[in-house]
Amino acid sequence: MADERKTRRGDMALFRFERIVDLLRLEPGSAAYREALRARAAEDCVIPGTARRRVSAATLRRWIALYRRDGLEALLPKRRRDRGRRRALSAAVADTLAGIKERNRKLSVRLVIRRARQQGLVPAEVRLAPSTVHRLLSERGLMDPAPAEARDQRRFGYLAAGELWQADVMHGPKVRAGADGRRRKSYLINFLLCA
Repeated sequence: MADERKTRRGDMALFRFERIVDLLRLEPGSAAYREALRARAAEDCVIPGTARRRVSAATLRRWIALYRRDGLEALLPKRRRDRGRRRALSAAVADTLAGIKERNRKLSVRLVIRRARQQGLVPAEVRLAPSTVHRLLSERGLMDPAPAEARDQRRFGYLAAGELWQADVMHGPKVRAGADGRRRKSYLINFLLCA
């Protein structure tokens, strides 16, 4: 995973460099620079990791300034300072959601969120994305399947014969019946007396 992240950051730095390399030879502030910057910002391109198709002139200017100051290394995407920590949920909200799931391990993520909202345990302005809540509950080991409850596997029984009857009906073969001798649908009916 770390290698994959490193590769993605490298790909983004190369993409940024490719977008500005032609602009680096031009004098900042000159008419040719402004025209080339405007033309580059109007071009469609494939941006790694996003569906967007264009890079704004302001972003291109920022990339040029970063490159001139610190070289290719400056074009690497910055790492989040809070990487590995949830940003969206406070500790109190996280504890509340985990508590709901602990009390009823069978609840899905969406039902945990719904219950928290219905009971007014989470402020209405707090956004509860299902993916964020799922990650929280997974980190706390609450998304693992709940241990199977021991169920009575013995056969049911009754004290006296005739207390339980079972019946079943199914389609049977077509048979010739009636005065006209037409083929008609038949049913097989079975009654079973359980002792």
